[in-house]
Amino acid sequence: ALGSMIELALARAGLASVADVDAVGVTVGPGLEICLRVGAEGAKRIAAAHAKPFVAVHHLEAHVLMARLACDAPPQFPFLTLLVSGGHCQLLLSRALGDHRVIGGTLDDALGEAYDKVARLLELPVGGGGGPALEALARSGDPAAVALPVPMARKKNFDFSFAGLKTAVRVAVERAPAEQRASQAFRANVAAAFQNAAITHLEQRLKYAMGLCAKQAVSWGGAPRTLV
Repeated sequence: ALGSMIELALARAGLASVADVDAVGVTVGPGLEICLRVGAEGAKRIAAAHAKPFVAVHHLEAHVLMARLACDAPPQFPFLTLLVSGGHCQLLLSRALGDHRVIGGTLDDALGEAYDKVARLLELPVGGGGGPALEALARSGDPAAVALPVPMARKKNFDFSFAGLKTAVRVAVERAPAEQRASQAFRANVAAAFQNAAITHLEQRLKYAMGLCAKQAVSWGGAPRTLV
């Protein structure tokens, strides 16, 4: 797919070929090694063939800075960043290009990983990703119908944890009678309860982080006014 994506990007940019670009940038890590290798090797070949500078980009910072690329009025530094994906879950204070302070991170699973595992537990089709499948099912469920704990609800810090919530989902499913377990309504309720607990957890951590930002405004050279 890489070749067709490059052609599409050039077309959208109004460029005739790779010869018209100034440099070739590619994410090199951290992340899934095989995916990063495909991109990095492709970018190296393109840069060499057209004698263009090769720019190695930090994968997670690229996610953060996409917010500045996508906005008509880019968020100004410093800003607070919630970085959530299949392999990462972090709270960052983004102070400048290449200057990001980690405020908190996951103690076990990333949120996307937890979504995928719960989707598989509920035997959902995960070809397009467990998250979209679980979220779609959750829309028809009642989050109050299945009691699930909000992770670390009594710990006022900036870290995340989803392993306990994932275990609670598994226990709830295993304890349900077979007939109930097979019903669409039960699975929808489990999906809704999981999603509600997981997102409530994110909201709590964000509130604590925003409080920290207000307290540290002087030492940080001003309080972040934007959440990315």
